[in-house]
Amino acid sequence: MIKRYNISWDLPNNISFFISLNEEGFSKGKYKYANFSYNVGDDHDCVTQNIETLKKENKLNNISFMNQTHSEKIKEITIYKNMINSDAIYTHNHDIACAVITADCIPILITNISGTLIGCIHAGWRGLKSGILQNVFDNIQEDKSKIKILIGPCISNERYEVGYDIVELFPEHIKFFSKNKSGRYNMNLRQIAYNILSQLGITDVTISPVCTYDDKRFYSYRRSNLTGRFVSLIWFNK
Repeated sequence: MIKRYNISWDLPNNISFFISLNEEGFSKGKYKYANFSYNVGDDHDCVTQNIETLKKENKLNNISFMNQTHSEKIKEITIYKNMINSDAIYTHNHDIACAVITADCIPILITNISGTLIGCIHAGWRGLKSGILQNVFDNIQEDKSKIKILIGPCISNERYEVGYDIVELFPEHIKFFSKNKSGRYNMNLRQIAYNILSQLGITDVTISPVCTYDDKRFYSYRRSNLTGRFVSLIWFNK
């Protein structure tokens, strides 16, 4: 069984989503239990068992995962593909589920009020700086006022410390940085993402308050460094 993080998100009846917790699954050691990344040192078979269990429990045939590299790359999926070199994917194909894996960065899930579109985005500071959110919604031919967004669990402002070199990259979002006692800066990733979405005209946004660093039901790279990745997944109901 893969345990679910519960958050209320108002969706069309034909759309479902799932965000995993690491409390149960097949991974062991530092990756216990529900790691969904093949690229962090976990046993390949354990990751595969986690993915197959996720598919079985949610009655899914095809989940498109991404090979995420903190880029601005996005891909529309028209036929099923897996491990796409991208940090954002979207589809209108009802046979495909879209997945993003994270351990502090922001997982963003996308749909629309008519339930004809799904997608997901991986956004850390590099992605936000490179304009991945703008790229996604420049490519999706949808009325922005009809887009629905979930900003999933990510690292909080209090736990995400960066140097001034990062602050300088975001002059238009300077209010979302605060200098701390160590002389470095706390960065509010989710508020920067929300601000960018608002500027794009997307206002139907649900935000998880959870900090992945503090809540040990989630993996956190900043907390553990060598760790797994949890999955945020969205699909069309059959």
